[in-house]
Amino acid sequence: MRSGYLAAWAVLSALVFQIGESAARDDYGARIGESLGAPLPGRTQGPIVLVNAVDPALRRWYVNQELFHEYQWQQWEYTNYARSAYQRYVDIRLEGDSFYDIYGNFVTRGFLIYNNAQDRPAQFGNTLFKSTRFDNWFSNVVIAQDKKGQYGYALTISSELNTTLTPLTFRKPTFDGVQFDIATDRVEGTVLYSRISNPGGESTADLELQRTNNTILVGGRLQGQLTDFAILGLTMINAHQSNTLSDELAGNPFKGGLTIDQNQTINFVEVVLRDDSPGDGTGGAAFFESGSDVVITYTNGTVDRGTDIGFGPAISGGFQRAGFLAADGTEEIRLKYDFDNPRFTANASAPKDSIMQVEFELVVGNDYQIWATSNRQINRQGQTVLLLIERAAGNVQDVSNIRTVGFEYGLPTATHIMGATFELLDVHGFNFYGEADLNWNYRKFPNQNLARHSTSSGTAGEPYRPAWFINAWKRAGPVSLFAEAFGMDPHYNTTTFVTAGNGQIDYESPRRGLVEFVDDNDDHDRYPDNVRFDFLPGDDRVFPGWDQNNDFIPDFNQNDNAVRANRRPDYDEPFLRFDVDRPEFLFGVDMNNNFWVDQFENDDQPDYPYRKDHRGFNVYAAYDLTPEVQVAGGAMREHQISADQKNEQYYALVKMDGSWARWGDFKLFEMSKRVEDDIPDRLLQWLPSQSIDGGTLTQVEDPMLARDTWVNHLFVGHKVNIGRTKVETRMNYTLFHQLMDERTRTELDLRKSDFFFGAINKVKHRRQIGVLAIEPRWKSEFLKQTRGLFGEERREQLRELFSVIVEMDFLTDSTLQGGLEYLWNEDFADDANDFRSVSLGLQLTNRSTYLGYKIVALAGMRLRTRAFELSDAVTTNTTFVSVFAGLH
Repeated sequence: MRSGYLAAWAVLSALVFQIGESAARDDYGARIGESLGAPLPGRTQGPIVLVNAVDPALRRWYVNQELFHEYQWQQWEYTNYARSAYQRYVDIRLEGDSFYDIYGNFVTRGFLIYNNAQDRPAQFGNTLFKSTRFDNWFSNVVIAQDKKGQYGYALTISSELNTTLTPLTFRKPTFDGVQFDIATDRVEGTVLYSRISNPGGESTADLELQRTNNTILVGGRLQGQLTDFAILGLTMINAHQSNTLSDELAGNPFKGGLTIDQNQTINFVEVVLRDDSPGDGTGGAAFFESGSDVVITYTNGTVDRGTDIGFGPAISGGFQRAGFLAADGTEEIRLKYDFDNPRFTANASAPKDSIMQVEFELVVGNDYQIWATSNRQINRQGQTVLLLIERAAGNVQDVSNIRTVGFEYGLPTATHIMGATFELLDVHGFNFYGEADLNWNYRKFPNQNLARHSTSSGTAGEPYRPAWFINAWKRAGPVSLFAEAFGMDPHYNTTTFVTAGNGQIDYESPRRGLVEFVDDNDDHDRYPDNVRFDFLPGDDRVFPGWDQNNDFIPDFNQNDNAVRANRRPDYDEPFLRFDVDRPEFLFGVDMNNNFWVDQFENDDQPDYPYRKDHRGFNVYAAYDLTPEVQVAGGAMREHQISADQKNEQYYALVKMDGSWARWGDFKLFEMSKRVEDDIPDRLLQWLPSQSIDGGTLTQVEDPMLARDTWVNHLFVGHKVNIGRTKVETRMNYTLFHQLMDERTRTELDLRKSDFFFGAINKVKHRRQIGVLAIEPRWKSEFLKQTRGLFGEERREQLRELFSVIVEMDFLTDSTLQGGLEYLWNEDFADDANDFRSVSLGLQLTNRSTYLGYKIVALAGMRLRTRAFELSDAVTTNTTFVSVFAGLH
């Protein structure tokens, strides 16, 4: 029986490619069936018998050869090729095969490019086919579309599809699946589908990939204009496990089904209680055994309570307190419910293989986490893997939040999200965008004797978890107003488990067992940063904001590429370092107070607009004093839902960006704020002290400098051209000044102040003297800091750079360049880092054309000598001959 909810996909995915003229114009005779006329040229039919050809003769029947229509060959005729040369046999499938739709109508003669169909119940019921032509002919994208007037639709199939529904539900740069879009003047809609457990990639090598156990993703969005300025959108996204031997999905397919490997007898369930804030070492999970219980339901309808049959958990770990067990710090309380225990086998109403539902009622308090596992919730090595069920809000330590947490145990079968968006566009200068979503994480308890299994989500009374945010802004003349509010439940989830072909799920490995709806892609390129099952290569070259010219190469090492690697950042390379400055001189807002400008941050979390487990708001007002100068002030309140931590700040800022013909270009950024922030914001940043190409992503801990602090960030920049002379000045200053008393600072291991100060001055002058162009240059760079971007690093350093570049054009397309650079580096903290460096470069450049290509040839050498204060001088040299061919 064909599965109802996938029947439409079986039709849409039967995409074929036709070569030559259309079938409506080709004379296929009766080979494609009964002729019906345009637009359908034929319909399937069985063999027929011509009455006039039925003769009572003993002579052998000769049936026309398959190529009769091409060559008019008759099987019984004498063959003579004296006048008409013999024509060789041709492959009758040269133009492909004949294909028919589900009604028997002839579709085309061509090639099957993509097909995904599912039959239930059936062994290997899910079939996926991607021809090699999908990659070779179509470069992994096939589109079928139609439009007329205001109506249009498109069916897009790709292995690297950039797809976004909403920021909180679905956003992937490399979605491998099917996207069906419709659009009218006021309504737009999208449907998504993918077999994410094995989507096929670029091709399936012209083979059908048949699987019984699958993870299926379906989703969509519908949005419409309520008025000219109001847009309402509805979103749904779902990923669920599917077992084609079962017809369980005939009920609610979005809750998923158990794979063959999942649907095995549960021998035990283990619940683990932990401290939600282990760092403080106190007030962790409090477990009250006397009020807790387990409720077991069997297939015959009977129900057992653990307290009634004398069945309870084997308890290990924890500290005994007055009336309860405590798990403080790294301590754990383990509750193992063993269904092979003699107390259960002797007193239970039915054996363990008749259990259809297990519900826990745990009385807990303080700052707890509840985890659960079983003998079927394992990794590839067969070890049990814990999954989080519930955690306490805040950091209560006086047992005032005592409650009964009820939940059903089961194995994960589906991740389901539904939500809505609302948008207002320029209503008297007012704009608004809001999104709210609900997330269900479905679980089912295995039982091989049942066709339908007990389903649960979340905990009792909280089956779903919310996430929402709103943005509102208005501009009226020189005044701008902005407000944002958000709430991201700590259990809100856009991650789903994926199954292997045998039904096994690795619950431990994100690489082998998980797929994200919202990818981590902080640099917003074509590749996700995270390594997941649907994109195993990942992206280990992530540097948000450092590629402002969008060439996929960090601007700090512009002369590096995949063909010719350059291992030295430009700000530390002879001759290039005059124009390129260190990343420490970048400026911007740092709302999470972790010493990094927000737009350059990278992490390993999904790219939600706001961090999960956070709730708060931010408002500010700005006023344009002039077109170049703006002042603003605002307040922010944010707290971590699962912990007693907050980020509260009042801030004021001044921005200036102006250009004057006489005075040059000025940039000013000044932000001063009063902060109380004890929420850690860890990062994963590219370490620029190593080579850009060969470096690694480095975990950067939040130094937690703003617990009670005044923070000031000042940047001043100026550029001016005075005749042939260009002058540039940059100054960047960041200060964290602690407002807490000395005793508190000592407990937190904080200094009175932490800061970074850097100043750069540059001057260059270019003059033409005869055939020579001479450009002397000077750059001064001063750094003083108590900590750097990657950790606590005291540094006070001065660099003076003197260089001169001489150029001479000769003949028609040739240029000769020579350069001399002297670098003086003084480290005031460590004399061992003091050095002097002299670099000499000579280069011949030829630009010409050859065979339609633009040829650039370089030949030359570079010599560098570096002498450290406490060691001998080291000389290195490079010689090169390079030829480049370009189109323009």
